[in-house]
Amino acid sequence: MGRKGQLKGPQKKEDDSEVTKARDESPAGIISSIGRSVRGDVWVQLLVGLTVIGAIIRFYHLDFNSLWLDEAFTYDASKGSLMEIWNTMEVGDFHPPLFHWIEHFMLAFGHSEFVLRFIPALLGVCTIPLFFFVGKELVDERIGVLSATLLTFSPFHIYYSQEAYSYSAVLFTFSLVLYCYLRALRTRERTYWLLCGVFSALSFWIHFYTLIPVFFVYLHALMGVFPERRKGWEAFKNIFYSVITIIILISPLIPIVIQRYLSLTARPPTYGVLGPALISESFIRFSAFSLPVTILFVLLFVAGTLYLYRVNRHLFWLWVMMISLPLLLSVILSSKMTMNPRYLIFLLTFFYPGIACSYLWVRQYSARQWIVLVFIAAFILLNTPTLVSYYQGYSKENWRGLATIMETNTMPGDSIILVPGYLEMPFTYYYNNSSDQTRVFGAASVAELENIARLHGENRTFYIVTGDIMAANPEGDVIRWLEKNTSYKGEYTNIYIFSSP
Repeated sequence: MGRKGQLKGPQKKEDDSEVTKARDESPAGIISSIGRSVRGDVWVQLLVGLTVIGAIIRFYHLDFNSLWLDEAFTYDASKGSLMEIWNTMEVGDFHPPLFHWIEHFMLAFGHSEFVLRFIPALLGVCTIPLFFFVGKELVDERIGVLSATLLTFSPFHIYYSQEAYSYSAVLFTFSLVLYCYLRALRTRERTYWLLCGVFSALSFWIHFYTLIPVFFVYLHALMGVFPERRKGWEAFKNIFYSVITIIILISPLIPIVIQRYLSLTARPPTYGVLGPALISESFIRFSAFSLPVTILFVLLFVAGTLYLYRVNRHLFWLWVMMISLPLLLSVILSSKMTMNPRYLIFLLTFFYPGIACSYLWVRQYSARQWIVLVFIAAFILLNTPTLVSYYQGYSKENWRGLATIMETNTMPGDSIILVPGYLEMPFTYYYNNSSDQTRVFGAASVAELENIARLHGENRTFYIVTGDIMAANPEGDVIRWLEKNTSYKGEYTNIYIFSSP
């Protein structure tokens, strides 16, 4: 049953020779053709408007928040050589090197927060038109515009588009995977299968966790060709070429992934969103961090996915598999390794278009364009309260402000201890202890704290603590030591300050 034919009216056919005569392949002709498309297609006009708005709200206040721990790690890692970044992956952070390599070259333009966050923001903007093309390939331009609208105003996506880390790149690359896969299913062209393999490998070089959605995409592909298995090689060759492309391109990473996974899962995780709570928390974050909006969006997603069942059952099962199986597997893995909803950002490529498809129930009765505009307005309004709150205050720990506080309150010879020790990365990005004539240390255990106090306890000591101590020291003896041996001075954007008596 034809997917496009059921959702669109008949298309006007043109004589091929006339089309050939009219086509101008020169750069000027291509630009002119794009201009005519923008002027004559209301959906393209809406997409352009959404992309411009998306760029404004992703680059606005890009350097307002100070770097937090993960971003400071990006900065520290990216300062090294390309080989040093590779070695960091082998012994330190469990992330592939590609994003840090990109940031390494960005440092040529400066070391500011804006420079570090420029690539995530740019990729966040570029993902908006990708969502349009995914929705268009799934159904039509209207679903594309609604999908792009949901991403444009998504607080979850905006947050990670303004973070110097790899998550906006994950969504960008996996959106390319999904678009090429949908095109490959429809056209059966080998080019799209190979591109699907290339972008799948690229996403793996950005973040190891994308192996999970890529695996389920290809599982769905095998399910689709299984009824044609009697054709033998002909039925499977495009999938085979695509998978081989992935394996070749990611082969340098495979031994490292296996080794690091075994070492990191040797003991249970001490932080993150673990167990079934991961499912509800993920949908809440995808849905403007609001429980009422979450309930509405989930209901709309179910309605939209059910409409897909009426139109194209093969794509219906793709959407069901891709929204459920990665979530269930992630819940299982959370007993072995740290888990967080941001690892699942790739689910937005299914969640938002699924919500957009709920419009199709309305279009059965009226296909007027103003109804799409009502949906767009509703999606914007549902996200607006969270966005207003986001831009009014700090959404990350303010290490820049803390550095100013310490410069004001310390004297030459004082000691500053970061607990746990890796908090030195965001703190020293802003704080210069040589100009302030203080000493900065890191500690994550009682033994380390007592050793520093014994060697440098003659002057005042300040202890800077965050909730990370619960992950670094789950036994809790560091907190008990601080309560016994220091006095509490106050809290600043979830950063706690203690000092020696």
